[in-house]
Amino acid sequence: MNIAIEFGGGEFRSLRREGSRLLARRISTDYLVIDANESRRKILERHSEEFARCDAGMIVFGNAANELAELLTLPLQSALEKGHLRKDDPVSRQFLGALVEGLLPVPQGTDSPCIVIASQDDQNPNSQEDVHFLTQLVKLRGYQPEIISPGLALILSECSRSGFTGVGIKMGAALLDISLVYQTRELARFTIPCGGQRVDRQIAISQNCFVRLQDGREVLDVRPIRIWREGVETINHISDSRTLELRNQYREIAFMATHRIQQELNQNGIRIPKQIPLVIGGTLAGPAGTDEMFTQAISEIELPIRISEVSRVHNVRFSALRGGLILGEMVSKPEKSAA
Repeated sequence: MNIAIEFGGGEFRSLRREGSRLLARRISTDYLVIDANESRRKILERHSEEFARCDAGMIVFGNAANELAELLTLPLQSALEKGHLRKDDPVSRQFLGALVEGLLPVPQGTDSPCIVIASQDDQNPNSQEDVHFLTQLVKLRGYQPEIISPGLALILSECSRSGFTGVGIKMGAALLDISLVYQTRELARFTIPCGGQRVDRQIAISQNCFVRLQDGREVLDVRPIRIWREGVETINHISDSRTLELRNQYREIAFMATHRIQQELNQNGIRIPKQIPLVIGGTLAGPAGTDEMFTQAISEIELPIRISEVSRVHNVRFSALRGGLILGEMVSKPEKSAA
């Protein structure tokens, strides 16, 4: 069995190969904590398997959490805050452990390899601790993790024709992960704290998406904006103020990322003598027109490398995991040859 797991800012995913089959799983890191009174407990036990008990009441996750949030007019909580573990929050850590257990089946042998795709935020000193905690969960499940960046995973998945060389931009929920890869070797990698959550928050504020809690407080509710955004098929068609704001957000991200690529490569004196592709993936890269925004930014900002083409992956959720499986195959080949 070949398996990879990805720790995204808003969703955890896994992909494994068993013989000729590819099995994909994913689950949101959002959840609700509700009071565990007798009537609610019975309703959940009767209609859903997506809950667990905790000291504060009951943790409800998955589709059941979305349905309850809408029914009770409650904002969802996330086990991650801007893509990072919450400090001194045992409930969310227990929840994340349950997610990993659900995504990774019991391994077939001891120290079975597992490719872990995880961001390491350049601007957050606790990012390394976060990744260490998550890889420990993988180890507790019985696997031996090997960590790679989301940008590298995209290049491994999409750039075999260019000799696994290119620029990979993973547009996730919390971060942009950017890697420059030359023949599977990562020459540079960096992150930008600008992902789907920031986009959703900006649009939610502009659309005045607030809900009133039972204690009278008003809080921003980004859930309906996120659901709407994830259903948008193209940013080329402007139908109202909300889609215009979304397009503007994408334009800002594309120029911000291209400026940062220019800065990082110039500072490190990185040059590649041939033209290379630029690949965009991640859930934020879902709408058509995302690649056109980056093409426009590259035409206006002089990069120290030449880009042959800009492309958007077909499977925004699982393309990076496919790259993880490819790396798993590469790692296992020498062992098979030696055997």
